[in-house]
Amino acid sequence: MDEIIIVLQILIMLLGTGSIILFRKFLFSYTTEKGKNLATKEDVEEITNKVEEVKSSYVAEIERLKVELSILYRKHNILFDEKIRVFKKLQKRLVDFKKYCEATIGSYDERGEFHPNLGVLSGDIDRATLQHITALHEIEQEDFIFLSKESRNILSELHRSCSIMCSMELAVHGEENDSEMIKSTIPVYESAMSNIDKCLQSLYEELEFPSNEKQR
Repeated sequence: MDEIIIVLQILIMLLGTGSIILFRKFLFSYTTEKGKNLATKEDVEEITNKVEEVKSSYVAEIERLKVELSILYRKHNILFDEKIRVFKKLQKRLVDFKKYCEATIGSYDERGEFHPNLGVLSGDIDRATLQHITALHEIEQEDFIFLSKESRNILSELHRSCSIMCSMELAVHGEENDSEMIKSTIPVYESAMSNIDKCLQSLYEELEFPSNEKQR
């Protein structure tokens, strides 16, 4: 009986010791895992804070760029509107110049009754090359800032090509009865009309409207 009690006591001691060991092991494992979880939570919070900082900085930068692009867009529209305004002024003056050249040809050469001549030319159109060139030059001076270097070169080339017409017209008016001299001016006016067309086309292209190829 005593032996059984002793054995039971020993078993109880062993069980108690085992329980204590298991509890300590569990407690150590629990506290370790708890520490890991705590560390993980702190890491997540730190990462989240950093992500929010980057996100806020990114959003702020996007807003800044949007404002800058909006300002740039408005400036571009204003400049483009001014370029169109100047182009329309040049277009009207160049078209009037071409009408004058065509009407002069009709007056100096027999092109048929339906061909325009100086007699049917609108009253608001100047009747001298010098007046047209001077008007074009005035537009160039007034709106210099809205004309590109290429546009100014185009106009300068037209001035050079038509400048001889001023002297030619003075000579023709001094020799009004010289039909041969008058007829010799026709190719000059035809050349001027061709140059005006080229000038108009070049100025239009300078506006940089998007072409069909660019839109594709």
